Amino acid sequence: MRRVTSVRVEGLFGHLSHEISVRASTPTILTGPNGTGKTHVLTLLRAALAPDLKTLAKLPYREVEIGFSDGRQLLIVRAVNKDETELTLTALKNKKAEGRSAKIRDVELEDPELPDHIIALADGRFLDVRGDRVISSDFVRRRYNPKLSVSLGDRFRGSPAVLKMFSEHAPILIDTKRLDMTLPRHPSGADPDAYRGSPRNVATSSIGRYIDQIRVQVNDARRDSVLATQSADLSFAARALAAASDTVKEGPLHQRYDEIVDRYEDLARNGLAIGEAPLSFPEKTTPTVRRILNVFLDDWERRLKPLLPVNEKIKALREILDTKLAQSGKRTVMATKGQLTFQSFATGQRVRVSSLSSGEQHLVALFTLLLFTAERDSLVLIDEPEISMHAAWKHAFLDDISRVALLADLQVVLATHSTAIINGQWDLTEELAFSDSPYVFHGDGTADDSSLDPDEI
Repeated sequence: MRRVTSVRVEGLFGHLSHEISVRASTPTILTGPNGTGKTHVLTLLRAALAPDLKTLAKLPYREVEIGFSDGRQLLIVRAVNKDETELTLTALKNKKAEGRSAKIRDVELEDPELPDHIIALADGRFLDVRGDRVISSDFVRRRYNPKLSVSLGDRFRGSPAVLKMFSEHAPILIDTKRLDMTLPRHPSGADPDAYRGSPRNVATSSIGRYIDQIRVQVNDARRDSVLATQSADLSFAARALAAASDTVKEGPLHQRYDEIVDRYEDLARNGLAIGEAPLSFPEKTTPTVRRILNVFLDDWERRLKPLLPVNEKIKALREILDTKLAQSGKRTVMATKGQLTFQSFATGQRVRVSSLSSGEQHLVALFTLLLFTAERDSLVLIDEPEISMHAAWKHAFLDDISRVALLADLQVVLATHSTAIINGQWDLTEELAFSDSPYVFHGDGTADDSSLDPDEI
């Protein structure tokens, strides 16, 4: 598992330089004044590892170097000559070139035109709503944009070391201002409440797409559980006979039974229980009864095992959301078909997703995306998570995102202006500062370009 350990940017906006250490397991927080390029650093990271050559060609920087936990580095140098931009990508091992560099001059800068049924997702992949199927960006380029059909393998054929530097899973860049952006159409079979008032072919909120991934994963887990049950049923008699001479003690057997019942009840709270609950433990047992019951519990563990990973994610999501929703008299509920829904404490009636506050919708979208859409071992980049967030929620955000990152095996880098988000954990911060350049105020009342706002370039 290779993780990003450092980022070095030179010539950002033509005059800024930054060196940033990136943590492997705890969040890395980028802080600094407006104009120091926090958003641009996140965008560069995503573009470099995706790779997104179009964005790498357009962003204002001279070079970026990304270090990894295996001692390798990816160096990207951007040069502009007249109207042509050239990218030079080099793989390094302990700062020494590893193989040939790749020079890219023919970067296509036009945005592709996609059919209505192909929807861009936040993690760089796409959703084909006709079959509710997630597809890769490479497939989309090849299928719908012949002019952009040069695959990474073809483009970097002469530089295999460079090709190996790119992430297996495209980094996820979350622009909080656009987290719940409007998307056309909704997939068949999606939670109708998430799309209430938005018939097919009408613009809908992306939050429904994130929520719908819970239903998809619940149904997949249920199917695997049913298959495990069917397989166990077919071999039950043979296994029971094979255990006819086993010695099974009542104490450990009863303890195991209680643990499985607790697990089953935990699954039931999240709408994941399959079949009836285990029979009550007998008041008196015989050696034969204990042997049969032991095989029966083997089968129950087999049945429940496929449901446990998605249950842990649902538990984390509901606990994070319920602590916030309770303040406005709402809570989460898991429907029987695996849909995440919302309910009013006072009336018990269902609350539409569209009726949640903007801050509540942002939280639902963010944590549902990370838990149920992001691939494991992905790099997640979050820009200004404090937008639309209640003050108390900001204080809890680092704990919440750390829990999700650990559960989903994600590496997180976020940019913020909020000291409430940091919540005293300054050891997690990397401060981006202005360089001593002609564009920076020096205290004598002069500056070469006081109107320059790098964030608007």
